[in-house]
Amino acid sequence: MMKTKTIFLTAVLLGCFIGAAAQDVTVLHMKDGTTKRYPNGLRQSTSMSFYEYAHAFNFTVNATTTHENGYSADWGVNQVLKRNGEYVVGLLWEDNVPINFHAQHGVCVGTEAGLTVDNCLMKVYASDAKVKYNGYTSNLLDMFGGHFHYVWIGANKSQSAMMNYAQNELETPDTLVNYITTPLEKGKTYYYRLFSEGKVLEGGQEKTVVFYDDERSFRVPRVMDDYGYFAYPCATDEALAAFATAHLDTLAVPSWKQLEPLWNKWRAADEGKDFDLSTYITTEQFDDGTGYRLNRIPDEFYTWAANREIVIDPFDVADISKIYDSNSQDSIYSVTLDSITNVDPKWGVPGGKYVRFEPVLTSVNHSITYRSPGVMAGVRYKLQLNFAPETNEDAAPDSTCFLPTKIRVYTIENGTATRIELPAGDNKGTAVIPATETTTIEVENFSTATMGLDMYYNTMVLNSELRKGLYNRILRVAEIRLIPMKDE
Repeated sequence: MMKTKTIFLTAVLLGCFIGAAAQDVTVLHMKDGTTKRYPNGLRQSTSMSFYEYAHAFNFTVNATTTHENGYSADWGVNQVLKRNGEYVVGLLWEDNVPINFHAQHGVCVGTEAGLTVDNCLMKVYASDAKVKYNGYTSNLLDMFGGHFHYVWIGANKSQSAMMNYAQNELETPDTLVNYITTPLEKGKTYYYRLFSEGKVLEGGQEKTVVFYDDERSFRVPRVMDDYGYFAYPCATDEALAAFATAHLDTLAVPSWKQLEPLWNKWRAADEGKDFDLSTYITTEQFDDGTGYRLNRIPDEFYTWAANREIVIDPFDVADISKIYDSNSQDSIYSVTLDSITNVDPKWGVPGGKYVRFEPVLTSVNHSITYRSPGVMAGVRYKLQLNFAPETNEDAAPDSTCFLPTKIRVYTIENGTATRIELPAGDNKGTAVIPATETTTIEVENFSTATMGLDMYYNTMVLNSELRKGLYNRILRVAEIRLIPMKDE
């Protein structure tokens, strides 16, 4: 029985070897009439794969930029950066050409449609993209099993991260590659086409073949901000510099943000509303609307601004100091405000109103800031600081609210505090403000080196003075007035 089984298995194996010997060549008949022969055997075999080239898949081609008036520009690329006033665009894509094709992948770019690798203005071959994932950097091919590539296009090279993919940051390598270095002209349309380039046999000869993706395009927007224009008339840097040279002597050139509040007041006043600015303004059309540029600031504006009297309303408090509140575990204002209106004329309070600042904690000095953008830099003013008395006639005569307080007054310019020398103050600039009568302190030849005025009052009462009942920390601020001083 055992012998019969052995003979049967031997016969089966012999049949397999005879069959293999009979099929030792694979013949492939090509459409051009040629044939390809591939030998087979115990140590050789032929494997064939058939595939169709799939178009490259461009990830999230939805980069946009936002400009004046809320204008949004769609780019048709993956990412847009701006470097030194110039735009840079980024492309990221997956290519489905099989690895054994050994293709080179790239982008060709031009300014006319119908691109090929032979008629484009520029092209670049792209190496694999990398991704930083949980602090680990790897080829996208390793992580996601795809063939991912990136290219930057623009004049200014950037080491910035490419974009976000699956919540991970794509990054360029340390040595920047995959870059088409060319300025992107604003207002111009650029065409680009992704491609894969490899070698194939045709008619028995090796030749280069290029697989193309669909042709795409992006337009570099022409927006007013890139040309120094604005959505409404604003002064150019040149106009501001000329204004400073003509009127501010050696003082710093103001920014339009500093000057504009005063400019708007002039345009609303009788002196400015009818002034013809047509010769001072240029306009131009852009993708985001009509752009304006104020090329010169009229001398009439300065004449008006330098000769206007400025009144700061005591109700227009800009800032109040804060203290830590142990109950709420938060910072709170150091004082409570009581706005007093319709003050009896017998008190002689300028403007007939004032703000009463009473400290939340009597043991802490406090400060209050006022701001006026209308103060012209370099102009000499007579500064009037007005303080009201305690007008609460229902308060007990011996109430501590009738005690005087002590203050210092500072200006803030470019983040630096400068104490104002008060004529009524001591040699440290501290002035005593009574609570029983209206007090006006005048400072001659007051001026600022920058546009606008930031001024704060700081109480300067010692705790020992408070305990002895000599002073309190209640401050009553009436209007602040700045009167231009005429040259004699």
